[in-house]
Amino acid sequence: MQGRLTRRQVLRGSLVAAGAAALAACGATPTPQVVEKVVTSVVEKEVTKIVEGTPQVVKETVVVKETVVVPQEAATAQPAAEKPVSLDYWYIWGGDGGKAMEQVSAEFSKNNPGVTMHPLSVGGSILDKTIAAYAAGAPPAIVDLILCAPLAARGALVPIDDFIAASSTFKTDNYFDAQWDGTKWAGRKWGIPANEGLGWLGLFWNEQLVQGANLDAKNPPKTYDDLFTWSQAITKMNGSKIDILGYAPAGMISYPDCSSVVTGVRYFDGENLKYHITDDAFVEILNKEKKFYDAYGAQNLADFQNSFAGQPVADPVNAGKTGLWTNGSWGPGSLTLNAVKGMTWGVDFMVDATGKGEKPFFAGTHTLMLLKGPNAQVGWKFLEYSATDAYNKMVYDTCGFIMGTKSFIASLNTANMYKGLDFFVNGLSKGTRVWGLAPDPNWYTCLWAWIDAFQAVGFGKTTPQEAAANLQKQVEDELNKLLGR
Repeated sequence: MQGRLTRRQVLRGSLVAAGAAALAACGATPTPQVVEKVVTSVVEKEVTKIVEGTPQVVKETVVVKETVVVPQEAATAQPAAEKPVSLDYWYIWGGDGGKAMEQVSAEFSKNNPGVTMHPLSVGGSILDKTIAAYAAGAPPAIVDLILCAPLAARGALVPIDDFIAASSTFKTDNYFDAQWDGTKWAGRKWGIPANEGLGWLGLFWNEQLVQGANLDAKNPPKTYDDLFTWSQAITKMNGSKIDILGYAPAGMISYPDCSSVVTGVRYFDGENLKYHITDDAFVEILNKEKKFYDAYGAQNLADFQNSFAGQPVADPVNAGKTGLWTNGSWGPGSLTLNAVKGMTWGVDFMVDATGKGEKPFFAGTHTLMLLKGPNAQVGWKFLEYSATDAYNKMVYDTCGFIMGTKSFIASLNTANMYKGLDFFVNGLSKGTRVWGLAPDPNWYTCLWAWIDAFQAVGFGKTTPQEAAANLQKQVEDELNKLLGR
């Protein structure tokens, strides 16, 4: 029984037939050799998906790898000049961060003739501007945001799983697992960790104030009870006026992901699309942070913070008037540049609210992602470039940002870094509870509402239970609206 011809056999037969015709016409012309070649392309195809329980035909942008048979000279010939491509690249940073993005964009264009990058700092409203540009049909090709879910859930992004699978240079295992958390939505990856991602949570202390309170900096607080004891020992009051603040409450803990890793409870379940903000753990951490407001007096705390406005050193931490505070990997550099002369500091893991003695570390990072459009494949080349040590070194040398890939971390000389930065360099590997960004499509809404909740609870405007319930309802309503449920 004769089998069906495969597509490869049909192609092979047509090439042989073409060769025979050429021989008949030209006599001694040799038979052309044929080879197999893998072709990768980005296409749109229609697929059937179950949407709200109903099968629907939708279009998806996918990467296709296909083996075809071509004449050898076609496989080895230099590619014809391609049509020039322009890539708009948006990000939040100005200043040195913006300069770094301009430099890597120029380097990419130099190494990819015919591709012109157009880097642009669009400021803090970058998400709203990107959504508006996508809705208007004119989005940037590439955008840097903190996480992918807000755009992926709105259908604005190209998934990158197939790009990664087809790449011969990109290595997913050069990143720590937690760094991938913010790239995910609906079981796919929609971007890669990039530009700045070394961790956003550490407990800092002023070494002079700790020593003056006869505390052991080699054994920093491990629990909230320890933290309160240290704060009480450092705090100095003059009547109702705060002269020295023991611990600055809220801080990075008012970021939802930081609260999550400290409490050991994820505020958002990305697989089941559920919020857990009313969990007892979050109510309790609001109570724990409120304890510091109550100890100082909330208005006294506000007066203390406001008293530095207009001063030569306009921040109570940099002025050497705060004993303990939370901050991210940018903290050591900021202190080096801005703290009063003679002030030194230490940094370690934030306390573990579970009491289990864990070392919580939040692997916060920025993410590069591709917007839907005709140049996704060229845009992917820029994302590949951003994963290289050469790219990360250029960014670090220009603005000090560190993207914590394993290879780039290994290349750094921590002895020459800002004091305390080595904690963040090592935190990704030494932390015992290392979590990344929750794949929350309402992450930005949740962030600002979470910060407001800590302030409202601290000033006694609402209870922790009420704050958690109100925040839960707000983000649930937003999510239901977004998902059409």
